[in-house]
Amino acid sequence: MNTRQLSPAEMASLSDLAFKIAHNEKTRPYFAQLVKAVAPAEAKAFNDVFIRNELSAFKKQIDDDRMKDKMEKVAERRQAQRNEVQRRFKYNDAQMTEMQKLYDKYGDWEAAQALYAQKNPPENPMLKPPKEVVEMGQQWEFPTVPGPDGKMLEFKDYVKDPRKHSNNLAIQMITDFKRGKLSPAFA
Repeated sequence: MNTRQLSPAEMASLSDLAFKIAHNEKTRPYFAQLVKAVAPAEAKAFNDVFIRNELSAFKKQIDDDRMKDKMEKVAERRQAQRNEVQRRFKYNDAQMTEMQKLYDKYGDWEAAQALYAQKNPPENPMLKPPKEVVEMGQQWEFPTVPGPDGKMLEFKDYVKDPRKHSNNLAIQMITDFKRGKLSPAFA
């Protein structure tokens, strides 16, 4: 360490500067650390700084613990909401994995479930062939109706205006019923 002799004026000036730094609110903590590193025995004069640092560290630890507890409670509530959605709507794990993507985007399991259900509606048993048809290996086809000429309509023609063709068939059946002429289906 290179030391040089200081004049009394330089010593007074540096002493003044050290005093200002040691008693300035902004610089005192830094100066205390410097004194502790260079002259630990003299650092006792800065116990207030060290106590404040310990209190700050303790307070930070308490705040961190509280935050951790809050985060754990939030995670538990989210998991409970997830489990409730899965239980209530009877989704399997694969569906919940797909729904997780929506949850990650919107942050709410109820919203994720609603969007998932909109994009992936449950199968409608009314749109499936009857069990007997499937078991017998028969093909389930859409019923056709007769056209104005009495011939059965092609399905593609029927879907162009199903209301018109259904109404025409209903009128024809009612007329036949009134005349006493039953359809072969009623025989």
